[in-house]
Amino acid sequence: LPGGCNFRDCGGYTTLQGKRVRWGRLYRSGVLHGLSPAATTAVEALGVRAVCDLRRNAERARYPNPAFAARVRRFEWDTGLEASPLGAEDLSGEEAAVRARSRMLRMYARMPFELQPRFAGVFEALAHAGEGATVVHCMAGKDRTGVAIALVLAALDVPRDVIVADYALTNEAVDLRAQIAQRRTAGAGLAAAAEPLLALSQAALDAVLMAHPDYLLASFDAIEARHGSVHAYVHDELRVPVDRLNQVRESLLEEPVRNEP
Repeated sequence: LPGGCNFRDCGGYTTLQGKRVRWGRLYRSGVLHGLSPAATTAVEALGVRAVCDLRRNAERARYPNPAFAARVRRFEWDTGLEASPLGAEDLSGEEAAVRARSRMLRMYARMPFELQPRFAGVFEALAHAGEGATVVHCMAGKDRTGVAIALVLAALDVPRDVIVADYALTNEAVDLRAQIAQRRTAGAGLAAAAEPLLALSQAALDAVLMAHPDYLLASFDAIEARHGSVHAYVHDELRVPVDRLNQVRESLLEEPVRNEP
């Protein structure tokens, strides 16, 4: 997609029960602000009916989404004075990479319990979209989007190792350092400004911008420590009604086509 960032389909994965996540129903992405008019039209042509914008208000104000057609419902949340997760962290000096990695692990462990309205809203959007498609995005399409998509796939009973592999595909799908340098964005949503990130050592920058499996596993560990399972978290923490979850499963799952012998 010209002007896109980390846009990809989450379909094709097989669940523990042998069903398959439909192609063309759930997309994950980074910032959509730079989409060319042709790319915006191409996204709409995917049958998109819902766009979940997980960003902070300041990010949305600076980099607004394209004007999608009226049939595309926007899901956004008033995040008030929510701080940038790495903005106050001292990432200078020889131990910068160690501190950056520690900060990212803590951030991932907190996200399931700090972003509940947004994560619950993703399930609402998926139910709203029905047989249409849903796009879930933030700035980089890695952290907030990564956890949101992981929760959806886990609720569908996609195996954990497959979910982690999907998360790690960001490392192949996009060069976030190049994205930051090109757009001069707010650190792909991670810091107060792009320049401090670009000044980091390569090791420290990798700790911040790479999709390390341990980060996503920190979210799962925190969820399971408090709730026992992702399913319990979705029910008790996100308060997603059973009928809504069933709608999502009906929309996103299908029986795989089996070849006749």
